[in-house]
Amino acid sequence: MAVVLGVALVLTDTVSQAVAPYIRRDDWPYLLPPDTPTATSVVAKNLLEGRWLNSAWWYVIGQHGTATSAAVTYAAAYALFVAGLWRLLRLRLPRLHWAVDALLGLALFVSVVWVRLLYWPGTLTPSVLVAAAGVWTLPAAGHSRRRLGTWLLVVTVLSVLTYPPVGIVLFVCAVVHVGVRPWRDMVLLAVGLVASYAVGVAVIYVLNKIAFDHLGLRIAAWRHPNPLVSLYDAKVNTLRVLRALYRLGVVVWAAGLVGVVASVVAFRDTGLRPALVRLWFAVAVVVGLGSAQTLVTGIDTDPRGELWAWLAIVLPAAFLLAGSRWSRRIGVACLAVLAVVGVATWRSDVGDHQATRRAYSALVQQATQPRPDGSRPQVVLYQPAKERNTTRGRITAGTVRMMVRAAQDGVVPRWCTEAECRRIAAARHSVVDLGTVVGIVVPPPPAQL
Repeated sequence: MAVVLGVALVLTDTVSQAVAPYIRRDDWPYLLPPDTPTATSVVAKNLLEGRWLNSAWWYVIGQHGTATSAAVTYAAAYALFVAGLWRLLRLRLPRLHWAVDALLGLALFVSVVWVRLLYWPGTLTPSVLVAAAGVWTLPAAGHSRRRLGTWLLVVTVLSVLTYPPVGIVLFVCAVVHVGVRPWRDMVLLAVGLVASYAVGVAVIYVLNKIAFDHLGLRIAAWRHPNPLVSLYDAKVNTLRVLRALYRLGVVVWAAGLVGVVASVVAFRDTGLRPALVRLWFAVAVVVGLGSAQTLVTGIDTDPRGELWAWLAIVLPAAFLLAGSRWSRRIGVACLAVLAVVGVATWRSDVGDHQATRRAYSALVQQATQPRPDGSRPQVVLYQPAKERNTTRGRITAGTVRMMVRAAQDGVVPRWCTEAECRRIAAARHSVVDLGTVVGIVVPPPPAQL
């Protein structure tokens, strides 16, 4: 496990993101001390998102660390989760050749969905730690219904308090682990998920009532909520559900085709069919739960939040390793293709973000270098109005601002004045020394936004 996961971290370029991380703008507040200028209050965000466990992590650890320490912790926690998931499957599979075993571990690691979360280590590290703890304790919890029910309640509530998609992943893991149980047990497990999810939401409501005197969540306008109060709302929200599923399909289509092939072969293998059908049941439950939330609130989920999708693709291929000789051969081929697709996706995604980080770092380094007398210049930001007034533009500017802050020992740059902006725009350079201040022209939003 250690060797394969070490290779995976290097092969996917995750090490680059860990040691020199690109941090998205809305992750910076979880890496900064309280009352940092221009940074959103971490505690106040709970009124909008309810991520109370993330706030606790920030209070104890996040604000005292760095972007690098957060990224390294996130990468280590993700590797620990994959190791636990790998172990879970190996408990259900026959003894594998070492090369096939290694291929299985690599395929589990290179989720084409999870790679999109690497750039929020300050916010999401607690969720990955919950995922790792959940998957490693699942085998012990699965010995009895009571222990499994308690496990499901605890991990789901903790997930809701940090990042709900993790709870969905752990539910799918639980369905796979319990194996071919009677359908009554499967239904009870699904009911347990919904009930546990509701408990987690109730905990958020109570905490928000105590902290903000507001029972519930105030959904941010940028999420475009559309509460279900009429038939027209039902139509609008149903279309949002379909669009969300379509966007997810665009992200996973190449790997998804492999998953379809593996599923067809596994279904035709009568020894594998019961386990596969139960996996389909789990996927139907999580898709139904997500769709129900969108139908009621109008809020759809970004594809990066659909972490279950990779399990729905890779697990049928893993099941094939326990089938007939032809099933095993096809399973190895499917895992090999998934590993190649996954590694290519990770290297491309991390590479694009690292290229952006290097470009921004070059601007920041040039703008913050000491003057000949050893003094540091005051840095100001300039951004064309057509970009400054867009969401993508504000995200880009916020990222550059926090990188400048990190290079200036906590001094947050301001926007340029009207006169300064005119001079910076006229200079037509990325970094402009005006004598009294140094201006940085915020780059156009990168493609990954």
